[in-house]
Amino acid sequence: MPTQDVFDFDRSVEQAWRRFTLRLEGVLSMMDETEPLTLEPSDGDPWRVQFCQEERDKLTARVSGADPSEGESLVLRGWQATEQGFQMIDDQDECARLGAAVVTAIREVFLEEHPIFLDSNVLAEILQEPSIADEVDSVDGSPGADQPIVYAGLDEIQLGAVVADELATILGGVVMRDQSGDFVVRAGSTMIFIRITPDAKEVRLFSVLVHDITGRSRAAEVLNDINTHARWVRFHLSRDKIILTMSVMASPFVPAHLRQAVAEVTNIADGVDELLAESLHGRTTFPDSD
Repeated sequence: MPTQDVFDFDRSVEQAWRRFTLRLEGVLSMMDETEPLTLEPSDGDPWRVQFCQEERDKLTARVSGADPSEGESLVLRGWQATEQGFQMIDDQDECARLGAAVVTAIREVFLEEHPIFLDSNVLAEILQEPSIADEVDSVDGSPGADQPIVYAGLDEIQLGAVVADELATILGGVVMRDQSGDFVVRAGSTMIFIRITPDAKEVRLFSVLVHDITGRSRAAEVLNDINTHARWVRFHLSRDKIILTMSVMASPFVPAHLRQAVAEVTNIADGVDELLAESLHGRTTFPDSD
């Protein structure tokens, strides 16, 4: 099975941003003066964008918390410097243009990799797709108190719901699912995608460890050596990216196996991505794992 077909990270991310931009446009088109909309990173970085309607039929987007280098980049992209930060004003009828300008700044200036790692003060539905965690009607298998839980005969929707519940338990909170249907987990300086196959026979975990590598021949040699010693995971070279993958059989589905796989991929991904990036002259998904 070609790695490109299964783990097309670039395509998945572009789809996520397009869907996010369209939903943001819908929110802005209905916005009034009663409550501003704020977008900010969930990892605690200081920047934020606030939308408000200060004049009838006009929308203002304000950016605060940008450092000097980021401020220069904003000005080059058409933002106006003010005492409070940077702003852009446009007609509400042109909210698609304003929303696109903000998304461009978030991606190109503040280097956010994925919209799922943004927070909003209102209308959180613009940030992620609805969960399907309540869509399981029944599963087969009635394990005893000392037996592992096993789910048999699940279809794709049911398996997605069971996986969502297990991930919520592992992560201790709400599970994020992107516009491609993948679950997304932040792991230090990288992020892990968890994908359910359409036939519900497999749960695939993958993570882009390094972007923009130079020297594919050397990278291939390094990965061949690593794969010789790797037990459960595999490292792949896809264009200028290094991707880590692991599969969990799901027919039947054993939640404990998913828990072990998430722990394994998380530990490896966040443990080697920076070393590989330095060795192969690339970059990690998030520049700072703190």
